[in-house]
Amino acid sequence: MKGKVVSLDNQPLPGVTIVAKGTSIGTTSDIEGNYVLSNVSENTTLVFSFVGMHTFEIVVGNQKVINVVMEEESIGLEEVIAIGYGTVKKSDLTGSVSRISSEQISKIASTQITESLSGTVAGLYSTQSSSAAGGGFMEIRGPSSISAVSSPLIVLDGVIYPGSLKDINSSDIESIDVLKDASSAAIFGSRAAAGVIIVTSKRGRSGKPTINLTARIGVSKPTKNVYPYGMGPNDDPMDYFNMHRDNLWQRINGNLPYYYYWRPEDLPDKITLSEWLGYVENPNSDPLTEWFNRMNVWPIERENYLAGKTTNFYDLVIGTGIRQDYNVSVSGATDNLNYYWSLGYQNNEGIVKGDQFSAIRSRINLDLEVTDWLKIGTNTQFSYRDESGIRTNLGELAYMSPYGTMWEEDGAIKWYPNDYTAARNPLLDYYGTDQMLDINSLFSILYAEFKLPFGITYRISYQPNISITKEANYYSTNTITGKTTYTGGYGYRYHTNSFDWMFDNLIKWNGSFGVHDFDVTLLANAEEAKSWNSRLYANNFSPNENLTYHGLQFGANQSLNSNDTQSSGDALMARLNYTLLDKYLLTASVRRDGYSAFGQLNPRATFPAFALAWRISEESFYPKNALINRLKMRLSWGENGNREIGAYSALAQMGSVRYYTGTSIQTGVYNTTLANPKLRWERTESFNIGLDIGLLNNRIDITADIYDATTRDLLLNRQLPRITGFSSIMSNLGRLGNRGFEATINTVNVNSPDFSWNSSLVFSINRNKIKELWGDYGDFKLLNKEQYGELPDFKNRWFPGQSLDVVWDYDRLGIWQVDEADEASKYKLEPGDYKVDDVNGDHALTNFEDKKFIGYTKPRQRWGFTNDFTFFKNLTASIFIRADLGHIRTMPVTNDKSTHNMRNDWNWGYWSPENPGSEFAKIDYPDNLSRYGDGIRIFKPTGFVRVQDINLTYNIPGNILNRLLSIQSMRVSISGRNLLTFTNWPGFDPETEAITPMPRTITFGVDITL
Repeated sequence: MKGKVVSLDNQPLPGVTIVAKGTSIGTTSDIEGNYVLSNVSENTTLVFSFVGMHTFEIVVGNQKVINVVMEEESIGLEEVIAIGYGTVKKSDLTGSVSRISSEQISKIASTQITESLSGTVAGLYSTQSSSAAGGGFMEIRGPSSISAVSSPLIVLDGVIYPGSLKDINSSDIESIDVLKDASSAAIFGSRAAAGVIIVTSKRGRSGKPTINLTARIGVSKPTKNVYPYGMGPNDDPMDYFNMHRDNLWQRINGNLPYYYYWRPEDLPDKITLSEWLGYVENPNSDPLTEWFNRMNVWPIERENYLAGKTTNFYDLVIGTGIRQDYNVSVSGATDNLNYYWSLGYQNNEGIVKGDQFSAIRSRINLDLEVTDWLKIGTNTQFSYRDESGIRTNLGELAYMSPYGTMWEEDGAIKWYPNDYTAARNPLLDYYGTDQMLDINSLFSILYAEFKLPFGITYRISYQPNISITKEANYYSTNTITGKTTYTGGYGYRYHTNSFDWMFDNLIKWNGSFGVHDFDVTLLANAEEAKSWNSRLYANNFSPNENLTYHGLQFGANQSLNSNDTQSSGDALMARLNYTLLDKYLLTASVRRDGYSAFGQLNPRATFPAFALAWRISEESFYPKNALINRLKMRLSWGENGNREIGAYSALAQMGSVRYYTGTSIQTGVYNTTLANPKLRWERTESFNIGLDIGLLNNRIDITADIYDATTRDLLLNRQLPRITGFSSIMSNLGRLGNRGFEATINTVNVNSPDFSWNSSLVFSINRNKIKELWGDYGDFKLLNKEQYGELPDFKNRWFPGQSLDVVWDYDRLGIWQVDEADEASKYKLEPGDYKVDDVNGDHALTNFEDKKFIGYTKPRQRWGFTNDFTFFKNLTASIFIRADLGHIRTMPVTNDKSTHNMRNDWNWGYWSPENPGSEFAKIDYPDNLSRYGDGIRIFKPTGFVRVQDINLTYNIPGNILNRLLSIQSMRVSISGRNLLTFTNWPGFDPETEAITPMPRTITFGVDITL
């Protein structure tokens, strides 16, 4: 049997999989679209499949040549989506679900899967991490809790995954499905209030075995550099002393001549050297020494200044990072066996010295059809992570003087490079500490699936999860901790073992009766989690400290403690998917959960959900040639829970204290927390209305959703009067609401033989509100108004009726200038101090009268825009632009300035009469920050537009590879992450803290298939 596979425009399709249905006989089309297949009978059905195309089946019959024309799936309506304990075609979805494919994931050189999700899914708020280990924060449709964990639940290959995302190799992922609305996530009940992310790993494909090799090497540098004074590439080291000069002059408030602290050679022509020396009665005969004395320059700084020596500590701490990622996999499928095995090694070096991460990950997926009624298999992954790097202290970096010294004369690290004991060497712990942090984990799914009469299938699966963490640290006598905080060195060892298991019993049945289609799923689940923690400490090692943490027995003052935990849970679930006339769709589910952490009176809770969908465009009355060729409406409601509060929050816990009676040591026991037998589940109720629209024969695909969710019975620590002997008790209080809108628009802009262009735009907004808090009502003053209502929590800055992330502070109008000195004095302020809005005009700044709601710390709107291009079939390009807009964050510029004349700081800039346009106040001491009642924080806009990912890939033509190297396919690529960022944020990067740099990475990759 032979033939040729082409597209609708008669272009050959290479790499199409052709399989004899129900057998292991198969092949793939070559670069010209041709194929040859042997041992094919007349009754054989050939299946032609290709990514992005409709699957095509044909019976061979008496044909010897079968040519096939494959049609493109414009938007993947037949794509199978994971919905939890099952799958469904995209066109049959009733809930709000988004998918990321393996093709999209492969374009990003990621360390963790969260990096593939950042900005690409409407409704999912995901940030990047700057560390070598990758990762980041994830939140679906806003915060679902105030104090309990509100990260989404991770489901791996159909089961709840209790491990770390760091253990999942991105190269093993086939797809990621994000379940956003309550009806989609409700089948996971007690753990799904914050949404669900379903990760599906790769499996083998029919045909001959496939060996895949990938290698990626990346180079990272900061997206932006923020230097201490005098250390930037265009800085003069004297900028450091000029900052000291301005600080000293502002301190004395003009009581000395303006040029008193100026370096002699910098004096203007109008000030003579003798005049400058005459500012004091007995000046030193050497003008430079006199200047050193006035400036209180440290001895080492004097020495290095005179010798012309400088040290750029910034370059020693922040530089270039190297990222490496290598993977090999073997996969395939026969009549009764499907297999996939992979091994990956990753080694990342961060841009901050000492930030390191490495991992070895392996996975094996096996599915074996033992008989026509029994199928068994396993999905097992192992991971070894080494996170032993000792990251340099960036806070100490800011204190370093360019005239400091890194090393002592004997080669030892200099503890205080500036000679100032409050400015420690940022590399001190890096060179003086021995650290180990190793994590070994094994997660497995072991299952058996039985085909029963009447089309019923029963699947039983056991999911063990084992994690072993070894953490040890030794602070030598060359560190502050090992010599000053403790003596003779200080070491500790932490050892943690955890073992979780889960049993799932799953019964499924589906059937059709005329116009009625049914899909029923039943689940019975049980689980248990245990952990064992041991900690050993010692210091003052003798006869020496050479064994570090390997020999804690050689230390004095030894101590130990242990902490073991155990929790258990169970669940029952039922779900019905019903379709009428292939136009009306219903999903209904109910789940009942139990968990040991809740009070004895409320150990269980029930979580119902339902969803409806109507394919309006399938109705007879709908115009067949309409601009909108596909229209579906979705409506869903459901309840989900949150149980992430700790294993013993409802119980009265005990603590111990040891004391000496004069003859022996005794141990006393006391209550540390109060029990709450009524503690119950945090519940989130959510409504969702959605539309799925296809235009121009599905070349434009629009998905839009509006949602409204309310979390009640919030799990909060209720404050108690001190007279009770306890500070708080875990309770159910308050309500938190989330509303939002999200949309995804996918378009096929150009689709021609030599050029194609697809786009995807995602947009989402979320508005959360504290509807109720502690339930305490009374009179209070806020926003310069006497009010009655529910009392705010001023300590935590939580305000009923406002967003959880609202910012309550003074509204900064600018900085008082010299010509405004009289007006500033009415507030006991001076030129160079922050000017804020005096709401009531009483010339006194007080928090309840003058503080306002000035912004939000989370983005008010989020955008993502992807464009994919294909040139001449073999060259592809992709660019992804992301925008998080409308939020603000604090800058660390209100810290104590009492030592600014003795150390360095980040060069944010500062106000002076010569620099009146600075964003930040003067640097004098004592400052006037106490004039702002209850303190002031300085916020700056954190919104950004970022060219987050660019990828260029070339597929080397298969005829060349086959002829020269016997390689099935080979791709070479170059990609960039965080290449350009447009923002007004003055810190390192808008996604990190102000003093933490974000890497910009260029990655080179090769992907070979044998």
